[in-house]
Order: sequence, then structure tokens, then C-alpha cells
Amino acid sequence: LSKELNVDLTSICPSFVFGPSDTLGSTSSFSVTLVNQWLHGESPVQSRLCVDVRDVAAAHVAASLRPKTIGKRYVCSTERRIPSSETAKSLVRAWELHGNDCDDNANADINRIHCDTAFDGGAVAIGDVEVLAAERLKSDLGIVCRPVEDTMTDMGLALLSNNESVGTN
Repeated sequence: LSKELNVDLTSICPSFVFGPSDTLGSTSSFSVTLVNQWLHGESPVQSRLCVDVRDVAAAHVAASLRPKTIGKRYVCSTERRIPSSETAKSLVRAWELHGNDCDDNANADINRIHCDTAFDGGAVAIGDVEVLAAERLKSDLGIVCRPVEDTMTDMGLALLSNNESVGTN
């Protein structure tokens, strides 16, 4: 279609997008809802193949500035799922960094964070390479996806700092 319309196109195909935002109060995205539930122990933390929203944005900008990417498709993602326990640790870290405002309710929420330990990754075990993306992202776009742990800590902290992390029940 892009050839028919004579439009230069590069496709950026992200996995599950997480990350901080300054507009968290004005969005009802699934990732915000999900992480909010995880932060308050309202649902078990899950292992997800994901990418940081900041890396997706950087990939879009980089692709627009590099003519050699025209007509190509890029998977924008970390290559491995991390265990849900690692994501949970990142969310606890967000509460700790937000610490000045922690009260008894916050401490109760921290203690309620729990993991989905039954999920083993299915066809691709958690921790094994699930997609190959890093080499092309780095060589063609100059993008290195940040660690999931950093993404989750930053997103949790943004939710808590924006007072968006109120119970979802």
C-alpha cells in the first residue's frame, strides 16, 4: 500500500508497551490498569514480553531519520520475559523510592504484591529468547531497549507520584 500511495514507510512493531508517562491521569490503557493492580496486590504480577514506551518512541524517531529503514519492519521488544518475581521486586522498589509518602495503607499494598508462579512461559520458557530484535534495533536504529526492571520501577513510581495509583476495586 505504501508503494501504491508513494509513501515512505517503516514499521515499528512493539511488544506489550509499559513505562512512565506524564499523562497517566488521562489514560485508561490496559498497561496502566494492569500495573496499578499489581502495585496494590489486586492481581498477580505476570511475566510479559515487553518494551519501554520511551524505547518505542526513540525507535520511531530514529526510523524517521534513517532512509535505509524505509520498507523495513522492526520488532521493538526485549528478547526475553523476566520472571514475574523480578517484576514484583521492581514494583516494590517503586514503593520504596516513593517512600516519603508511604503510610500504613501503602505498606499493606507492598505486602500484597504477589506473582503468578503457575505460568512457565508456555512454548518458550521464561528467560529464554522469545524474539530476536536487539541486534537489528541497535545496528539499524541505534536503539538498545532498557531493562524491564527499570521500566517497571519507573512506571510504578510514575503511577504513585501522579496519585493515579488508587485502588482499582
